[in-house]
Amino acid sequence: MDERRTRDHVQQHADAVVNGDMDTVLADFSEELRPQVPQIVQVLPQPVTSAELLSIEIDDPVTVALIRYSGETSAVTVRSEWAEEGGRPVIVSVAPTDEG
Repeated sequence: MDERRTRDHVQQHADAVVNGDMDTVLADFSEELRPQVPQIVQVLPQPVTSAELLSIEIDDPVTVALIRYSGETSAVTVRSEWAEEGGRPVIVSVAPTDEG
């Protein structure tokens, strides 16, 4: 995976979550994970007011990103694994971490 393109894509995903752009958010998930997106969104603060890309480890075939999503009263850090699918990075695994 191209480092700059992948980092930019992950940041755009985080921004889409903050902006409530669910079409973009959904498109960033693999086909297998899309049915789980409503449950995944429930672990995030409501509403999400900011997102910070804490770290990204670019690797082949999977890149790991840690993103902290914050709301007015809470925050959650999400670990996502991204892989190239159809010529673009998509999330193939996602889970909240113990980091808050």
